[in-house]
Amino acid sequence: MKICHPDVAGDDGEEVCILLNDAYDVLSNEEEKKAYDIELVQRNGSKEPVFVDDDLSPTWDWTSKAGNKKEKPVYNGRPLSRSLYHKVEDKGPKHDEEKFVFVDEWTCIACRNCCDVAPKTFCIDADAGRARVFAQWGNGEELLDYAVQSCPVDCIYWVSREELQALEYVTRDRMFENGNQPPCSMAARQGTGGGTDDPFRMATGFMAKRAEEKRRQEALGEGSENFGAMQERIRELFSRLSERLRRAGWG
Repeated sequence: MKICHPDVAGDDGEEVCILLNDAYDVLSNEEEKKAYDIELVQRNGSKEPVFVDDDLSPTWDWTSKAGNKKEKPVYNGRPLSRSLYHKVEDKGPKHDEEKFVFVDEWTCIACRNCCDVAPKTFCIDADAGRARVFAQWGNGEELLDYAVQSCPVDCIYWVSREELQALEYVTRDRMFENGNQPPCSMAARQGTGGGTDDPFRMATGFMAKRAEEKRRQEALGEGSENFGAMQERIRELFSRLSERLRRAGWG
């Protein structure tokens, strides 16, 4: 700091001194220092970002990787089931509203009713032994609605695209942690009225955390631009100091 003081470095040192004081203020503030540390981690590539698709259209890109149960699922903003929304011919109000079907696998009793009614949409998962949607709108609306209405334990729901991607993610993530098995037995889940393993409750909490994280990242983004500009300005001004003073700074 002394080598940049105007009494030592002259006019070139004055602005450096001001910026260094600003930097000291940032690093002395716990919240701003935390934001700066996160920025350094991201700049150094220590945390690989995951692209999250914000598009909520009724069709989405799907690959077989979405069905890979050997790896922990990564949330990317897209449902894990595929969409045949634009290909279905039997349409109705639910189609117009861009609704999709979701099976609460932890409540499902594997009666196969939905699979028999709409076999191009539902299947029984080989590992979990519960019904699951593998293709949204694989069948027409009449059959899908009948599958929802005739489920003996009412575990099939019409949901929005945004709800669907969160529900499918938290369900698959929780099951991955449990060896691709439901977190509770059929008998234990029946009549509980929801709880810590209720997928709707978990999805709501997950989306709330994502919204909070997005707000935090946006705030950090504004701060990181300031931090980056400050770093570049200090480097520029420091390079303008005489060689003797720059060497003294590293001594």
